[in-house]
Amino acid sequence: MAKMTRPELRAMLSAQKTAALAATQASKLSKENNDFLMYYMGDMSQDLPGMDGRSQAVSTDVADTIEGLMPQLMEVFAGSEEVVEFNPVGPEDVAAARQETDYVNHVFMNQNPGFLVLYSFIKDALLSKVGVVKVWWETREEEENETYYDLTDDQFAIISSDDEVEITEHTEKPVTDTIQALQTRALHDVTVTKSRTFEEAKVLGVPPEEFGIERQARSIRSCNYCFHRVLKTQSELKAQGYDKEQIENLPTYGNASNQEEWTRDSVDESREVGYDDSNDETRQIEVTEHYVRMDYKGDGKTCLYRVTTAENEEILRRDGQDDITQFDQIPFAAMSPVIITHRFHGRSIADLVKDIQKIKSALLRAMLDNAYLANNPRTEVAESYASENTLDDLLVSRHGGIVRTKQPGGLIPIPVQTIGNHVYPLLEYMDMQREMRTGVTRQGQGIDAEALQDQSATAVSQLFTMSQARMRLIAKIFAETGIKDLFVLLHGIIRKHGQQKQTYRLRNDWVTIDPRQWKKRTDMTVHVGLGHGSKAEKVAVMNMIAMYQEKCLAAGLTNLVGPPQLYNTAKDLTLLAGKKNTDAYFTDPAKQPPPQAQPDPKIMEIQMKAQLEDKKAQVDAAHQQWKMQAEAALEQQRFEHDKELAVLKAQMDMAERQHQQGMNERKIAIDEAFAARKLELMNVKHAMDIHHTHQMNEIKQEAAAAGDK
Repeated sequence: MAKMTRPELRAMLSAQKTAALAATQASKLSKENNDFLMYYMGDMSQDLPGMDGRSQAVSTDVADTIEGLMPQLMEVFAGSEEVVEFNPVGPEDVAAARQETDYVNHVFMNQNPGFLVLYSFIKDALLSKVGVVKVWWETREEEENETYYDLTDDQFAIISSDDEVEITEHTEKPVTDTIQALQTRALHDVTVTKSRTFEEAKVLGVPPEEFGIERQARSIRSCNYCFHRVLKTQSELKAQGYDKEQIENLPTYGNASNQEEWTRDSVDESREVGYDDSNDETRQIEVTEHYVRMDYKGDGKTCLYRVTTAENEEILRRDGQDDITQFDQIPFAAMSPVIITHRFHGRSIADLVKDIQKIKSALLRAMLDNAYLANNPRTEVAESYASENTLDDLLVSRHGGIVRTKQPGGLIPIPVQTIGNHVYPLLEYMDMQREMRTGVTRQGQGIDAEALQDQSATAVSQLFTMSQARMRLIAKIFAETGIKDLFVLLHGIIRKHGQQKQTYRLRNDWVTIDPRQWKKRTDMTVHVGLGHGSKAEKVAVMNMIAMYQEKCLAAGLTNLVGPPQLYNTAKDLTLLAGKKNTDAYFTDPAKQPPPQAQPDPKIMEIQMKAQLEDKKAQVDAAHQQWKMQAEAALEQQRFEHDKELAVLKAQMDMAERQHQQGMNERKIAIDEAFAARKLELMNVKHAMDIHHTHQMNEIKQEAAAAGDK
């Protein structure tokens, strides 16, 4: 077979959507759900239209019953720190199951509005036959703009080199630095955009009128087709990657498309809806997500696909391709409070009390009309007593009013038979029927002292316990159907799409979560805690358990009661007291090192003697070693002392020899200087003698010359 063409696929989806059981296609389902909503809102204008001048009172049994169940059911599922618990299948799986339990509950209650999701899930089921939630993996990008002023060149270079930011604005300002010889530098004003990608599991309640399923379906898990109508803005669809031109040409969603949506709008939110023509990005567009099992590829294999279409079944294009994605499982969970076997839609609580509200409203109106008539009865007027003003005066009814007649005694009030003594038992009977059908009793809402004054405490307790039996059954049905399916879907989608390790603070400890290491939990059960009795009864039971544990410890039966059992008791009592952080009051023994086993006293005595002998030997060995070290240190000191003396003596001898050598060298230098001086003086004397002899010779010659003359 060839691959399915777009026209063939559109025709198949249109046919299956038309044949599906949904508010837009099934008139009976839509009418009943709309009636339930109107009864819940106190609007009975269709079944009991009011008449002018008559009572229009409404008995709000549907709202009272549902609102009476909600606190108890919310306490069951959202009153503890864990909505569900994944049980291990073996000793090696305990740690993994504990971590997955903590993380899945953290994702549901903290990363998603878990309380509000449970509230809408449970309330839709109680009111509209079936409650639906959707689980999916969401990937989105968010941009953050940051502006930096007066950045230096180095700081600007660091920001510019960051691949995760985009510079959208940049201003460079030259600045003269007078300190550094009038040098000019630049400062930068920068605006950057950071894009961050968020990936997380999302859970959201689905309005029943937006969900449809094939008529032959028995459950969501086994159905072949279901759809979900979604309203999204034009900008949201573009951000998810849908074709821009195609989205802009899609029609704008107008008013609510079915009566159930109209009735849900308590203040007319959806009536005459329009959008601002100047901002097309905010206009709402209706798209439909089809989940269908089909042989799309034509290879003979039937697989589950999600196909997204517009209002006219036009297949939307995403990232350049038709938005046709293969899925592992349908991402919805559903539940009904009263199961009709072998059918998807069950009965709601509104189903059970709708007729009671109708009957009680009729009785209440009749009783009030009777009271109004008793306060303002009809009057018999004899014509002979009536004047032209008598009838006009009678038509104006006011306290202390005057009625003018021709003569007294002509006005006779017609007696009114009161019906209160007949209506009150009927109202009481209808209240009893409502309590039997739903389990919501007056005693459960608040004990009536007069109603219980002649009853024993045991009888009151039994009455209260029996009234809660139906509520506990509803809670168990919710736990085993919708709540279980919801958390199985949440676990599976985290395991499939969680592709990186992340660190979270769970149970006051920082732990690393890696969903890639999780295994498929098909072999595990989901445990939803269901309490029995009131909180006071639960506290009394836990105190009784604690008392028996204390007796076991006093009797030495440590094989029956140990630290883990004591911690579990303390944990449950802490949770019942309204304190969710148990670790703030008690320490989990599993987080502490295991205690050492107590040995036999005789063995302990032998071990102590051996330890004393070892200690004595250690002391003697230490003393002997110290003594040897002291003698070695003393010998070393002597050696060092003698060595220092020898070095000092050698230094002194060397200094003396150097001094003597210096004296000799100085003497030699002095002798040499004296000899040189003596030689110099002798030379001078010799020169003077020669000069003197030369002068004497000259004188003699002069004298001889003079004698000759």
